[in-house]
Amino acid sequence: MRRGLGKKNIKKKQNLSFFNGGAKGLSTLGEKLKNSNPDLVERFEAIQGIELTVPRLVQVIEDLLPYPWDDVELFEEAIKLTAQGFYAEAVEVCGDVLRLNPTAYPVYHLLGHIFGAMGNHREEIEHYRKAVRLKPNYPQIYFDLATAYWISGKEKKSFKALKKTIPMASDFAVADYWLTFIFDRLGRNRDIYQVSEEDGLVPTETFAQICGLLGSAFLEYGQSTSARHAFKKAVRVCPGFAEGYYQLGMLHLKKLRNPKRAEKYLETAEQLYIRRNDFQRAALAHQLYRPKGEVHDKNKASEEWLKEGLRLQGLGRYQGAVDAYRMAQGFKPEFLDAFYNMGVAYGCMEENGIDALHKAVWVFKKSIDINPEFIHAYTALGASYIKQGDLQLAIQVLNRAVGVDPEDSNVYYYLGIACRMDGQFAQAADYMRQAVTLKPDSVQVQFYFGLSLMDLKLFDEACAAFREVVRIKPDFAEGHLVLGKLYRQNLADLDKSLHHLKKAEKLFVKVEDYQRVGQIRQLLSRRSA
Repeated sequence: MRRGLGKKNIKKKQNLSFFNGGAKGLSTLGEKLKNSNPDLVERFEAIQGIELTVPRLVQVIEDLLPYPWDDVELFEEAIKLTAQGFYAEAVEVCGDVLRLNPTAYPVYHLLGHIFGAMGNHREEIEHYRKAVRLKPNYPQIYFDLATAYWISGKEKKSFKALKKTIPMASDFAVADYWLTFIFDRLGRNRDIYQVSEEDGLVPTETFAQICGLLGSAFLEYGQSTSARHAFKKAVRVCPGFAEGYYQLGMLHLKKLRNPKRAEKYLETAEQLYIRRNDFQRAALAHQLYRPKGEVHDKNKASEEWLKEGLRLQGLGRYQGAVDAYRMAQGFKPEFLDAFYNMGVAYGCMEENGIDALHKAVWVFKKSIDINPEFIHAYTALGASYIKQGDLQLAIQVLNRAVGVDPEDSNVYYYLGIACRMDGQFAQAADYMRQAVTLKPDSVQVQFYFGLSLMDLKLFDEACAAFREVVRIKPDFAEGHLVLGKLYRQNLADLDKSLHHLKKAEKLFVKVEDYQRVGQIRQLLSRRSA
């Protein structure tokens, strides 16, 4: 491959010598090119300018993505080709590098960038995921993965990827440096073989969107200063980015306690939303900075804020959802749906490592006060107590729930969970049996019913429950794993054990849970024992 590149370089030098041989001819050609296609000339001039910065680009990538290279020169050639927009050639060189260094995560990262620049976002995402499997603990890969997800229309996955960066890089400067480097220096959409007049627009908007999402991710972790920097960067690179001004206004209103600046940002957001005919979000922006007394239809306003909260919650933006539910309650103080869903959002914050269960408990209690017949608040409160380890309180609340609705399977399910955690195995199995009777097609209920039966050493009944689990959901890896262990350790049926363990192995590989894969392979290696 390197020999082939050498020939290619020689050919380029010969072509340059030909042009340099006649200054008059070159001048005439340049004038014709400028007149016929000035944009193309600007592109090639930009590429020539990049030639001077290639060593710096290489240095940045090698500093941020360190790897013990056997031969770093080939990787540097791939970076150079990428920066120049020779993407097909860069892919070919990256393939050569991987043959020498199969675990080189920077190559997969660079390949993801190249495929993204070429518009092949499926391959882009796949290569970023390969890099993550090799090295999951550096933030730059998640910045680029989030960008790829966003461009592919997967906002929830984009935001989830960005949330992973916050514990690794709580200062926006880290993201700002990398994103600026990727968009402005390493370049996207610089393919010299495919010239488009609109290349500059989409990257700018995408840059702003990622900064905006990253700002929201910072807010999930209470990082207000970094969030403000992210939102300000978003509106700086894209002055028409309404969401950036909206988020800045919210931030100054709720966290920074600066109502005058908040009003300025929210007025700008409102006008930008109106220009693009998004009157619903324009109304939300208006209501944030104006007195609530100016709103004539408060019920409608509360419903709109509830919808906004549900939208944000569905995207995993739990802090934003809580803020929206609070606005809904401001227009309708005893709004049950807003209180209940706020509790759910608080409970979900646990996945970010934020303990907000005590807030969820308070909100669910308030929901029960508003409507003592609202069964979902009882089960949610019971589940929150279980997560907190307050098992006796959970059992008390859930027993009250039985009186409210004796036909709700979730009540018995959570009673079974609480009793099992409390060591009341027989009682747990009885509650789970009732839950299964009411909801026989629930994978979750059947699975925990099986576990409760195993606690009582009722292995045949447990096996029947787990078989029902994999019948309902054939691709449920955990169900096959438990069945494999059960057949092996308790029912002495090695053939069936082998069948389910192999099935579990394939399913865990599919979801990239390689820790479980390793455990299963250890079991399979001892199958004859």
